[in-house]
Amino acid sequence: MTYRPIKKLAGLDALCEYYKELGMDASILPDDSSEAVEKGFIRQDSGGYIKVTGRNFELVTIRARGTGRSTSSPISSKHTIPLEYHHIVRTNIADEGALKATLKKQKKGFLSKEITGVSWEGGRLATTLNSDSGLNASIMNFITSDDGFRVEPDMKNKIVRIIFSRPSDIKFGLMQGFKFKFDRNLVPKDAVDVIDKIAGLTRS
Repeated sequence: MTYRPIKKLAGLDALCEYYKELGMDASILPDDSSEAVEKGFIRQDSGGYIKVTGRNFELVTIRARGTGRSTSSPISSKHTIPLEYHHIVRTNIADEGALKATLKKQKKGFLSKEITGVSWEGGRLATTLNSDSGLNASIMNFITSDDGFRVEPDMKNKIVRIIFSRPSDIKFGLMQGFKFKFDRNLVPKDAVDVIDKIAGLTRS
């Protein structure tokens, strides 16, 4: 039996072009690049990587949370799921716990989606982020009730992933993986600036 390769996320190229519009030196890495974090046939970062220079983060990849590994759906289907934008920093990690951080949102009322404030939970990095009122004020400019924001260190691969997620409509198809149309609202410029600042802090 002949298997067709899973197609890359349609949005990766558009995200790369968007980052270029923001003034970044960004390019898509070849599939066989030695700079890829994950290698081999089975990997979660199967959508490919954007390489970025001149910023505190070095690689960007996209994951669709909740899709699992299966791409064998017999018919085309459409879903709305959180897309995760992983901004990767290469750095030596002495203590994974110190660099873990998750954004928590304070909301008005039990059912309301109005966000009244944000804070970080985790280790030493979370404490540093909570002390930066300007950074958290910037987050309040773009954060929605459906967004996610977290920092995940990976000592084995000597990287830190700064992950921002926001729901998007994606399409599944037979042996095609998934596709989505990238919208600049999915990763606002303010979010990119916050990610870059957090990336710098993970190196210190």
